[in-house]
Amino acid sequence: MESESSRAEVPVISPVLVGPPPRKTQLTGKGIALAVVTAVVVAIAAIYAFLISAEAFRQFQIRAALRGHGNETIGQINELRNPFHALKEHVDYTFVADGNTHTGEAIVPLELYHILKSASSLPIRYLPQNPAVNHPADWEWSAMSELDPCFLLFLVAGLGCLLFIPPQLRFQRRLAVEGVATMGVVTKCSVSGRYGEFISLRYEFRTEDGVLAHGRGSFQTQLEVGARILILYRPQKPSQNSPYPLSNWRIAAR
Repeated sequence: MESESSRAEVPVISPVLVGPPPRKTQLTGKGIALAVVTAVVVAIAAIYAFLISAEAFRQFQIRAALRGHGNETIGQINELRNPFHALKEHVDYTFVADGNTHTGEAIVPLELYHILKSASSLPIRYLPQNPAVNHPADWEWSAMSELDPCFLLFLVAGLGCLLFIPPQLRFQRRLAVEGVATMGVVTKCSVSGRYGEFISLRYEFRTEDGVLAHGRGSFQTQLEVGARILILYRPQKPSQNSPYPLSNWRIAAR
């Protein structure tokens, strides 16, 4: 019984690849998904960075006001809590100012958590004209104290998307617009993934000038060594090449 790779048809260069560049291109479904995911992740990371910056400015103003015009008293710890099982702990407290009881909360610095866990009170600094503005005395705010692991993942993911996905989309689009089509020969086929869903090819091909060039790239079908495949390469730099069809761009009919 013949294997799937051995039944692969010999490719034919499509008429849309024969004409002179530049060509019209369209994003494939995968390309659209990558672009949308990148935009969403980067937008969330940018919004979160803006919120962190705004909170840093607000906290700077509060700390400056408390240091310059604040009074200090002793507050009672009501609860230490960990909302949503985050890495940061919060403390809820009450204190008396001008005969009235006021409440407050703050993020506990990691180095003080174990000390605070066994304490029942802590010093509080507040504004006499507005006791709602208060904070544990000498606890300085920092951007790191506001970072949540989930949003930190978005920041890392956003950076990763910016570094890898747009360059890949631009690279493939350039090949689709100005690349030259030729036939290549598979020299190695590697399959990975739990269900064999990732197929990587190594291949060689000759340019219009007869120069032997090599390349590698992902493919949708497993092929045997020696199988022929379509290749797109840049005439100015044949090392920039990829198997065709491309995963993120398709060439539109003229």
